[in-house]
Order: sequence, then C-alpha cells, then structure tokens
Amino acid sequence: MDPEKIRQPNPEWPWTLSEGGNLFRDFTWANIEYDLAELYPDNDSFIILEQKDPADESHYWFIQSAIALKGPNKDDYIVGVGWNGESGPVLLERCYHWKDLDTVIDIFERAFQRKPLDLTGYESFF
Repeated sequence: MDPEKIRQPNPEWPWTLSEGGNLFRDFTWANIEYDLAELYPDNDSFIILEQKDPADESHYWFIQSAIALKGPNKDDYIVGVGWNGESGPVLLERCYHWKDLDTVIDIFERAFQRKPLDLTGYESFF
C-alpha cells in the first residue's frame, strides 16, 4: 500500500465517528460540525472521525480534535491526523487558536468529503 495514500482519507473506506468515546456508524456532516463546536476543555471531550480498511482493519486513517488542557496552547484546538505507517503508527498534530473553530471545521469537512488535506505545519507526535 502506498504510504502517501494512507496519509489522506481513503475514498472507499467507511467512516465511524467517536464523540467522547461513544461510537457511531450512522451520522451526518451536521453531527460532526455540531460536535466540533461543542468541544470543551475536558479529557472526555473529543471527536474522532476514523476509517478502517474493511479487508484489513490494521489499515486505518483518522482525524481527531480536542481542546488543549495545559501547556502553551491551553484552550486551543488540537487537530491530529493518524494512520498506520510502514514502520508503525503515525500521528501528526497541529494546534489552532480557540478563535479558529471555522478552520478546524473546514479541515474536518475536507476529510469527511475524502479530499486531500494539507498537513503543512503539522508535527509528528511520536
């Protein structure tokens, strides 16, 4: 499997949505947009939009977001993008100012539509 294709949402894999740990297989874009707007600083407040290869669930791609609880980006949005890389899991993250909710929503919408994401400015978490 081409690692560059894994870096982006798969055009054929189904989506699941995790809202604070509750998993949904049936949802709409409106659910995602609402969940992003409702994030608050708490360990249980997060959203994960994930895909798994139906033929091999060890191949996956996801985008997630939460509010930073501490550090220099406290109260800002953290957006993480991850997939199974050739040598192990990959997680790239970037912080967005708390006033940049529209930017975070746009990134998730692009992913949900299975369009390529610009990961410029994202840093490796591992």
